Amino acid sequence: MGWLLMIVGTVLLTAGRAFACTTVLVGKNASATGEVLVGHNEDSSGRYVMRTHIVPALSRGGTIRFEPKAAVLSLPRERPKLFWSEARPFVSDGGASFCDLYVNGHGVVLCSDNCGKSREDAPELTEGGIGYGLRRLTAERARSAYNAVEVAGALIDRYGYIDSGRSYHFADKNEIWVLQVVNGKHYAVKRVQDDEIYVNPNHYTIRQPDPQGPGFEKLLSYAVQRGWHDPRKEEFDFARSYQAPESYRVVRNVHRHRRGLEILLEREVDPEAGLPFSAKPSRKIGVEDIEKVLRCHFEDTPQDVSGGDTPHFMRTRPICVATTLESTVVQIRENHDMTLIWRALGRPCLSPYSPWYFGIVCAPDAYAGDSEEALKTHFSVPPSDLDYSKDEAWFHYTDLQAAVDPLYGEKAAEVKAAIAEFESTLRSEVRYFEPLALEHFNTDPEKARGLLTGSVADWSARTLQKLDELYAKIGVQAVELPREIDVRADTEKTFSVQIAVCGADFCAESLVPEKTLFGPHYAPYSKWSRVLEATAREEGKLRLSFAVGEWVKNSTPCLTDMWLILENEKGRRLVGKGLTTLTGAGA
Repeated sequence: MGWLLMIVGTVLLTAGRAFACTTVLVGKNASATGEVLVGHNEDSSGRYVMRTHIVPALSRGGTIRFEPKAAVLSLPRERPKLFWSEARPFVSDGGASFCDLYVNGHGVVLCSDNCGKSREDAPELTEGGIGYGLRRLTAERARSAYNAVEVAGALIDRYGYIDSGRSYHFADKNEIWVLQVVNGKHYAVKRVQDDEIYVNPNHYTIRQPDPQGPGFEKLLSYAVQRGWHDPRKEEFDFARSYQAPESYRVVRNVHRHRRGLEILLEREVDPEAGLPFSAKPSRKIGVEDIEKVLRCHFEDTPQDVSGGDTPHFMRTRPICVATTLESTVVQIRENHDMTLIWRALGRPCLSPYSPWYFGIVCAPDAYAGDSEEALKTHFSVPPSDLDYSKDEAWFHYTDLQAAVDPLYGEKAAEVKAAIAEFESTLRSEVRYFEPLALEHFNTDPEKARGLLTGSVADWSARTLQKLDELYAKIGVQAVELPREIDVRADTEKTFSVQIAVCGADFCAESLVPEKTLFGPHYAPYSKWSRVLEATAREEGKLRLSFAVGEWVKNSTPCLTDMWLILENEKGRRLVGKGLTTLTGAGA
């Protein structure tokens, strides 16, 4: 079936900034593997490409400026090897300040979550403050989880933090530490105990900070000074004192916090009684338990309001959501090279977690980028970096997810079952592989690293093959688009779609207008273009006219995959995809 789509006009605005993530932390004595476990969903809105960089250890120095107006920062003279999962958007006046997960050569894992607005309205910043540099320099300098707290605290003390509120999570093979920072130079610190689990859903979770931790006295005295805490009436509560009232106990965050805890604790949690910073589970928590949390859509609870359709755009904002860019579970090992990083790009419910090891020499080509060039351009990403290409692993993942979402009630269960079977095979292979790899490390570490690299390349290639097999079964229709669309066109005009259809199932009279849509996979359907008129054409073709949708506000001047959904009165849907280059940005 050939489809012809012609857009007459649209507009372009820059990509949205990072706004939400979810983290799960498991102490070594609460872990089924006996290892510290770190689970994290990286979330951000707009068009992104995820790249994986294996950054070699390096002797250097010098300085760097990340955000255009932020402080110039000194680089360490000795940098350990880094595993860097980078979220790359095109943003005309900046970049992704608050995304990215790091693992360093000292066995330290670093990730973060937005914590909404803090009360701070007069932040102290020096030389422009620090944003992305906080995570990057901490990753480059930290030798342990607690040392990461010390490094990050010193950077905040020196420069001040440019974002409103954020929770940073630092873990090594022994310990887990949480640092929650406020706009400016105030932050709270607390350790997750070895026999406990922790969930962060985008609000401050530290209530009683470590009084011996860095920054505590300054944090407490400032809260008293601003009238946010009265020591004569109550015990100091960091979250209550520093969270902005409109961000305190926001329902969508409370739901995720509560549900994540309930999955891990296997009991009901009463949010009115207070959601704990951390808690002791009644049993050991494994990797698959964390994956269940990170894939959660509030199944079997009143918060699941999907009605059988895709849950990724639900107003109740589940943990696995349309804006999820990557889901990761890290098993931190004594041998840093053997630290195991389970990764699912995009929405993890429709993506296999495939195994990676820190000790690999390089990332598979479909995932990789030039790490030094990426660092240089992290805040000046060329739009062409977001061009659709099947050479990029990212688009194998997003194609399947974009195809399944409109057909979720019909296709999701089958796809999830196939993913679960594939994951089971990968886990069996990892269990067989690891003793062999460890034996090689005892005799020839370089050969062992080569073995890790080859195995990860094979698992990654097979993961992409599985995604393509599942995508082919969906039956996505080809959409023909103009080679280029000038985004400088008059945005008040409509655009037209012409498709070839077989039979009467999708005739002009049978379409449901409010459910016949056109837009990009990362935007909620409420922002897609809606059909205005449908008319029959010759040779079984159908012509559809659309108004410009809000999706254009987060579009990017690059070769873009666009998606079309047709729905008829019987509830049947067709899904199609086409490619076009958006041009004229900034004109």
